[in-house]
Amino acid sequence: MYSFVARQPIFDGNRVTVAYELLFRDGMSNRFPTNVSSEYATKRIISEQFLSTPLPALVGHHTSFINFPPELIVQGFASILPRDQVVIEILEHDTPSDELYIAVRRLYADGFKLALDDFTLDRNWDRFLPYISIIKFDIRAKSYDEITQYIQTNRHRLRDVKFLAEKVETKEEFDAYKDYGFHLFQGYFYSKPEIIKRRRLSSNDVLLFRLIAEINVGEPDFQQIEKILRNDLNLSYKIMRYAKNVLYKSRGVNMARNPTLKDTLLYLGLYELRRFVSVACLTNIEDTKGNELYHTSLVRGMFCELVAKSSAHRTLVNDVFFCGLFSLLDVILDIAPEDLFTQIGLPETVTDALTKKEGVIYQFLRLAILYEKHSWDEARTVARELGVGEDTVVDSMRQATEWADNIIS
Repeated sequence: MYSFVARQPIFDGNRVTVAYELLFRDGMSNRFPTNVSSEYATKRIISEQFLSTPLPALVGHHTSFINFPPELIVQGFASILPRDQVVIEILEHDTPSDELYIAVRRLYADGFKLALDDFTLDRNWDRFLPYISIIKFDIRAKSYDEITQYIQTNRHRLRDVKFLAEKVETKEEFDAYKDYGFHLFQGYFYSKPEIIKRRRLSSNDVLLFRLIAEINVGEPDFQQIEKILRNDLNLSYKIMRYAKNVLYKSRGVNMARNPTLKDTLLYLGLYELRRFVSVACLTNIEDTKGNELYHTSLVRGMFCELVAKSSAHRTLVNDVFFCGLFSLLDVILDIAPEDLFTQIGLPETVTDALTKKEGVIYQFLRLAILYEKHSWDEARTVARELGVGEDTVVDSMRQATEWADNIIS
């Protein structure tokens, strides 16, 4: 699944980009879909560009302008956004209500910046002005004289307000509004909206990544882990089967006939739980069944673990397993690695290894990659640096491949 969003730059008087307006799209067509309400569009923007993926991937260090229908502001949706990264644009549909006025005052008190979008010069908005940071004037809807007359008449109310001219299409328009004192500019004269296509994580993906984040904190909360697992019956069933299989094979432990989910988690322990969740994450991601990348990821994870166990870096067994297992996840999901690994809550040491490609943890992954490429001379050098012999490397790859085959089958 993919999410689509258009971002249109907002410039200052020096034509430097200072922000982006995010505009909902449902495909590569650069226009708002006709069969979608503004409420639905805003909710999709929030879900896909703020809750699912890190915002800097889309706008860098710039501020994001987000359109909000009054109904969603009243319902409190705006308050879930990061106040230091957004400007809430209030869409003018009807006469503003008392409920909207109260909600705007609350957002202002909480430190949010608010803008009036496509401002029509309606006097019913006068009481809102003390809480407004930016007014956007559509210069195609109102003339230069109408706009400047309004500003001149209400100058005392607008002392702390910045003015944004939108739909600027010529240099002459830019110069005229800049000379009058406008601070911000937007329109095709600068840049038309640019469609950004990004893969959207499914709700199941997000659930699994929440689990990964939860099990990798300093002191995992097993009660919270159990709560997350209960939201996915299929995953709960798999972990109970996994527990019985692992405990019997590795420790000779026979679990109770009908253990609870809580019992299962306690039986497994943190180490095995981390392994299960990591593998489950990879095997449950949409569209990866039968994918060679998926098989390679499993092989890499187990290979790195087995080699680490035979090296002087045994304490890194858990980290190198994660490093190998998730080394192709950005390719599988079509998400930039720096965005993805921040999002799923991997240990910082693993994230650094995967994004910076340096350090001891990365060397185990590098050894796996060199083996895959049959770059034997380089592989021997890396193995030597890690303190493991060639026989260990070859045997670890054999075992890892068998393990991956069993997981897939």
